[in-house]
Amino acid sequence: MISKLSIESFTVFSEVECRFGGLNVIHGENSSGKTHLLKLAYALATSLIPRPNEAAPDRPTKAWLEPILGAKLNAIFRPDGGKVGRLVRRARGEGTATIDAQFDRTGRLEYHFRRRSDRTVTVTKVPTGWMEQAPVYFPTRELLSVYPGFVSLYETQTVPFDETWRDTCLLLGAPVARGPRKAEIAALLEPIEMAIGCKTILDGDRFFLVMSDGAKVEADLVAEGYRKLSMVARLIANGSLDDKGYLFWDEPEANLNPRLVKRLAPLLIDLAIGGVQIFIATHSLFLMRELEIERQKRGDTSVPMRFLGLHPDEDGVRVEQGDTIEASGDIAALDENLEQSERFMALEG
Repeated sequence: MISKLSIESFTVFSEVECRFGGLNVIHGENSSGKTHLLKLAYALATSLIPRPNEAAPDRPTKAWLEPILGAKLNAIFRPDGGKVGRLVRRARGEGTATIDAQFDRTGRLEYHFRRRSDRTVTVTKVPTGWMEQAPVYFPTRELLSVYPGFVSLYETQTVPFDETWRDTCLLLGAPVARGPRKAEIAALLEPIEMAIGCKTILDGDRFFLVMSDGAKVEADLVAEGYRKLSMVARLIANGSLDDKGYLFWDEPEANLNPRLVKRLAPLLIDLAIGGVQIFIATHSLFLMRELEIERQKRGDTSVPMRFLGLHPDEDGVRVEQGDTIEASGDIAALDENLEQSERFMALEG
């Protein structure tokens, strides 16, 4: 688990420290750095998973991590010219970005890079071990409909997508888990398949949803909200989301109607209770309230839920955080909802 992340002079962040729990809800207005925070944490996590068939050392080393971290920042944030130095916060002087992550089992990973840096970073603290499970990153849109041929296209052509899309498509294509873990996976999978009323299958190079009446429908022909939830089901079924996993989800509420958001909230809590560390970036007050309602309804304190509000000011972005929505500061969505209600009531009056 990522327990703490300290950031200095990185993109919109001047100096912040984020403390995480099992289920982490990041909110803020546009351009407050929600996606940047999500992607940065994901880049850290995925850099600590050697790729299959790589001759990785028994434990992380400075020499191994430095080019890997630089390449991942470049592939995920896509700075101009592939220069990671462009991710240093714009300010006077040379400028140095410093990232310091604390992991509950393997210690710290700390590195920095300067505005003149090209494609590598300098590692100053090395964790004691690798992560056990590759993290999962969901962009704001679903990927089932773009899956056919996407990885091959990404590997052979220049395409305007960051590497999170490729990473997730690779995980989606993994075969369904079998053997001893099947019953364990079914316990997580059954609630979401009941919620969306269908099963997700990969036939050849294309995804289909099998409805409750047995009809097999191309993923492209199903509403995007159902496709988004079906991605979760697929990754649970093939073991990509398990008790050692990580899920980073940018705007999970996008293209979900309130009824589906109400189904999403218990799913996220179920995954967190099952051991998946979850990070979501959201504009949705409705989703945040549903998560609070679901937690209180269960009376379950086994999942440490954290709310992090990102608030731009003259020094960049500050973070207000705590175990409740109220502790994370003003919520832009709430302010706008109240202001709209006042305008509507004025029309009625």
